[in-house]
Amino acid sequence: MIGLPAVLLLPIAAATPADDVKACLDRYDIACARQAAGSLGSDDASLAARAELEFALGEFTPARDHLKAASRSLASAEGYAERLALFERSAVATADFVSETRADVTVRSRPGFDAVLTDEAFETLQAAHDRIGPLLGGAPPGGVRMELYPTAQRFIDASSLPGSAVRTTGVIALSKWTRLLVSSPRALGRGYGWKDTIAHEYIHYIVAWRTEDRAPVWLQEGIARSHEALWRTDQPEPLAPTHASLLAEALANDSLLPLAKMHPSMAFLSSPEEASLAYAQVSTMVVYLRQAKGPGAVSEVLDRVREGRDALQAVADVGAGGDQAAFMAGWRAYLKGLKLVGRKLAEAGVVLDGAGDEYAVDPVLGERADLARAARIGDILLDAGRPDAALVEYRKAAPDGEPASPLLSSRTANALIALKREPDARKLLEGSVRDYPEFAVTRTMLGKLLLAAGSTGAAFTQFRHAVDVDPFDPASQATLADLYAARGDAPLSERHRRYSRLLQSNEPATR
Repeated sequence: MIGLPAVLLLPIAAATPADDVKACLDRYDIACARQAAGSLGSDDASLAARAELEFALGEFTPARDHLKAASRSLASAEGYAERLALFERSAVATADFVSETRADVTVRSRPGFDAVLTDEAFETLQAAHDRIGPLLGGAPPGGVRMELYPTAQRFIDASSLPGSAVRTTGVIALSKWTRLLVSSPRALGRGYGWKDTIAHEYIHYIVAWRTEDRAPVWLQEGIARSHEALWRTDQPEPLAPTHASLLAEALANDSLLPLAKMHPSMAFLSSPEEASLAYAQVSTMVVYLRQAKGPGAVSEVLDRVREGRDALQAVADVGAGGDQAAFMAGWRAYLKGLKLVGRKLAEAGVVLDGAGDEYAVDPVLGERADLARAARIGDILLDAGRPDAALVEYRKAAPDGEPASPLLSSRTANALIALKREPDARKLLEGSVRDYPEFAVTRTMLGKLLLAAGSTGAAFTQFRHAVDVDPFDPASQATLADLYAARGDAPLSERHRRYSRLLQSNEPATR
């Protein structure tokens, strides 16, 4: 997701160095802005321009101080108070951050457990630059800066997004102000695919730079969502099961979302389900374009949008000879050809910063108190050593007409294992992983069963996915270290062993 630079509108004359800095930042050209800043003076307009550049670079305290100093003549300017407040919130939210730069990538994060993220954050961004940048016509010069926020609240403070919007849709990462703002997986109770999210936000940065920020949100999101996995694979990932289910239902009911509803941000859609449907729609539009016209088609669209072409018309120009109706009809035909499975799958609710227990993050039990009650009774019986009775209650907790939820599947698998029914537990967990792939608990349990059966390769896949979603489980990190050692990869084995040791140490409380 991306936002406009929103550089403070200043009452300055044209063609001044301050105006040049603003123009460069509007084009997402940091190198240009740095050069222009060399001619800034000490007047209020120059101080404000310097503050904007520092803000874009993540230097929030000097940005705040310079903007305060410019208040002599700018305090009454439109947007000044809001801008100063944002700079102040950003300075507070990152006050305890440390910065590390490798090559032309800078990552700022809070010391402590989030150190387990930095190595792979750098690797993801570098791979995105090398593999995805060329597909979109090149990446911005001057490197990239990213902040990893330890909590959703800190992200909200620094992002300018309303907290209510974040809690409704779960948007916890942004590409904005020439920086990437990304929440730690700890911000969500179950973790999330944070590495693909980093690539997703970097793609937004590329698109903003390539189009001089003229691409509408639906096109930005379509390109980002359809390309986000290409840092690690050669082909776009298939739709997640929940997204495929929502798209199949919308097609059947003729209830696809209009593109205009996605403006000005996906964060303002009405629910997680609506946001997921929107992402599914726009990502498949771009995948269809790529398949129909080749991978260079997206770069051609960006060229046209930069020149001022309407985005949908640009897509139609490249994808259907300029005929919008023909492109949309072709996309719908493509969707029908996917044979989307209309199975009912629940969308996980948004639970931020430990606001709920493990039941709250479950896509079914978090919304159904009646089913959760039966599952909790099953937990009590299982803890009491009565797995047969626990299974009876767990069956009562299964929703009608849809698969069991991830938490229920893991609980049921525990009962089956206690009854020496490991093959049944494995089959259950394999189904749950297919339906709900972004839940570390089921992947970890399945990995343990595979290890016990001697299937180390399959076990490695499950633990690698589990740690990718939730890197903060020291036991999973230790097991992954063992599996890397068995594969002869000593450097990665030592990395994850180090992570496991770190996660077993004490960390200061995180606001």
